[in-house]
Amino acid sequence: MEEITPEVIFSKLQAERKTGELLPLPADFYEQIDKEIESLKKNSSMDNKQYLENFIKLVNQLKERRIQKVLIYLAYNKQLPQPIPRSEENLFKRIKAIMSEETKSVQAKRIKINLDIPEIITPEGNKIGPFSKDQIIEIDDNKEIEYILQNKIGELI
Repeated sequence: MEEITPEVIFSKLQAERKTGELLPLPADFYEQIDKEIESLKKNSSMDNKQYLENFIKLVNQLKERRIQKVLIYLAYNKQLPQPIPRSEENLFKRIKAIMSEETKSVQAKRIKINLDIPEIITPEGNKIGPFSKDQIIEIDDNKEIEYILQNKIGELI
C-alpha cells in the first residue's frame, strides 16, 4: 500500500482528468486519507498548515471529479470498476435505488373525466385538456393526477 501524499493525490487527480473512465482505487482509500489528515492536524507548524490546506484542496478536487464520473456511470447504467472506495460505491447504490423508486412510482393511471372542461393550466404550469364528459384519459404525472382528483375534474378507474 502506497503512502498517501499530496504527490500521490495529484497524480491520481491527473489520471482521472485524462480519462472518462472511473479509475480503480482501494476500498479504504478515503479512510487512509482521513488518517493522514488527522496526523497532519496534530502537527500545528505554520508550514504544515499550508501543506494541509493544499492537501485537502487536492483531495476535494479528486472527490468532485470522481463523483461526477459516478453520476455519469449511473446515467449510462454502467457497472463501477473494482476496487472502488466504499463511499463512492454507497453513493452509487443509494442514487440507483432512488432512481428505480422514481420509475416505479411513475405509472400511467386511467382517469374518467366528470365534466366538460377547456384547456387549463395546473399550478405547476402544465397545460391539460380540453376534456369532454365521460372521456377516459391516461396520465403519468402524479401532480396532474392529484390536481384532477382534488378539483373533482375526474376520478380514477
